[in-house]
Amino acid sequence: MTTVTLRTVALRVLVGLVLAVLATTAYAPSVRSPLVAAELPSVAAPPKVEAQAPVEAAAPNAVHRLNRLAEQAHVALSVLDGSSGETFDLGSDRFSTASLVKVHLVALMSWQAADRGDRLTSAQRRDAEEMLVRSDNAAALRTYFALGARPGIERGLAKAYGEPGIRIGDGGFWGHSSTTPHQVVTLLGRVLDPDAAGTYALLQDAMTRVVPEQRWGITVLADDGTAPQVKVGWVGDPDGWVVNSSGRVVVDGTPVLISVMTDRNPDLEAGIHTIEDAARLAGEVVRARRDAAEEARRTADPPAGCFVPVPPVSAC
Repeated sequence: MTTVTLRTVALRVLVGLVLAVLATTAYAPSVRSPLVAAELPSVAAPPKVEAQAPVEAAAPNAVHRLNRLAEQAHVALSVLDGSSGETFDLGSDRFSTASLVKVHLVALMSWQAADRGDRLTSAQRRDAEEMLVRSDNAAALRTYFALGARPGIERGLAKAYGEPGIRIGDGGFWGHSSTTPHQVVTLLGRVLDPDAAGTYALLQDAMTRVVPEQRWGITVLADDGTAPQVKVGWVGDPDGWVVNSSGRVVVDGTPVLISVMTDRNPDLEAGIHTIEDAARLAGEVVRARRDAAEEARRTADPPAGCFVPVPPVSAC
């Protein structure tokens, strides 16, 4: 064999090894460990979050502490309280989704099957389970391309849910998608609605069976004995870790939809800590609003059995 041939073979082997390493790194299975290579690259970190006035009026101490968190990590959140239908947002910036986008992929796959009058195939059900229960990246990549990659997914989401507010990552980089917590909560309100179980039964069930090492974040709000529906995402980035947690939890007997998204975290554990602190403070806001609403009702409605005098009506 000639020297040129040997060099050519060696070069091809080296290129093959580099491509294999890159593929393994980009789509490595998700596990809870700061030592694991990043899932996918993130978008640039947005500016500091600011509280909206109605939220500050309801729970000023909680809002102050949320903004203190924002000094340590860029954080935004959105909450929909099922007891009143009220929402509140802290921040409106976009964040990288990392594995959170798997909810969008399964939701769209489920909606398209129902729209055709079909059920998910066995292969689709298997991939959906893997994406939501174990956050499997290979299943996400298969689904990403099966749904038409970025153009097909964005068109499909728009048809199914109107403007979904998510920009899907291109070229197979599904985790490079970006969205806001408010848009995440809007989608969760559609797909986690018990009345929509006919279409999203698998999604709703799978999100209650997430592996224990991925049940962190917004689940700290959940009542004991309940089954939170949660999806987390994380990715290492040169500017810091992107970490998020979103889903549906029962708080004092009533469901709450919540999404907390962060970036610029020094490591995964720091991001989880920030999210859980933010979720607890969001819970304080929810409870403060509920208490204020109950007090307003008590003030407006006299106690049962009380005599309320009625002024006489003047005759014309």
